[in-house]
Amino acid sequence: RLSSPFSRPFPGDSLNHQMAIKVLINGAAGRMGRRLCCLAAEDEHMQLVGGLERVESPSIGKSLKELEPLLQCGDDIRLHSNLSDVSPQPDVIVDFSAPAASMKLAEEAASKGIALVIGTTGLTEEEDKKLHSHSAKVPMIHAMNYSLGVNLVFRLSADIAKALGDDFNIEIVEGHHNRKVDSPSGTAFGIADAVCAATGRTRADLVHGRSGQVGKRTRREIGMHAIRLGSIVGDHTIHFGSDFERIELTHKAQDRDVFAA
Repeated sequence: RLSSPFSRPFPGDSLNHQMAIKVLINGAAGRMGRRLCCLAAEDEHMQLVGGLERVESPSIGKSLKELEPLLQCGDDIRLHSNLSDVSPQPDVIVDFSAPAASMKLAEEAASKGIALVIGTTGLTEEEDKKLHSHSAKVPMIHAMNYSLGVNLVFRLSADIAKALGDDFNIEIVEGHHNRKVDSPSGTAFGIADAVCAATGRTRADLVHGRSGQVGKRTRREIGMHAIRLGSIVGDHTIHFGSDFERIELTHKAQDRDVFAA
């Protein structure tokens, strides 16, 4: 079997006492953050050491179990506003928060040698470049979506777009819950980027919604549309259409665990 310096000992191991990966969740009071805390606490190879939230959060100082009763951890695992207050120091921070918070945290984590797993969307191109510059200092993963199905959609969308050519129009429609703050979603941009890379397009070819006298649709443009409705976890459909036929490729997330597990 393979061993890791971060994994807990296998049953029967008495000589090599190996440590679990110490995990800190940023945005731990949010819906996704609470679920991440639960999954980390349930994983035998991980040790949940705390959560982070913005300084004005009313939950600062509370036990994570107060926020999520189903959480399997001790009462001493708390929510903090500063990384320096967390003890022991985490090996890795999992961050599904907001662009400004992710940027600030990434810089601090890099200075402390803490690895990062980031799922924050809505970053500008400049923020994305700056974020990834920290990967020269610490291990980092940043993805728009960690779902296996969505990543398959990225590949399939690119393959279909390349095979069909310019005779087919392309439109991307995404739907999320009514509390999502960024639009279009990072996943919708991920689909668009995959199609652009496969067909020689760029983000300059993206058209975000249509209103008024916008003129005739160009052959190369990709329409981007967002729905904000109820409690939708995440729906994404890419439409390919010619004068004679249509293809629709759809992914629907049914549970937030698909983004975290």
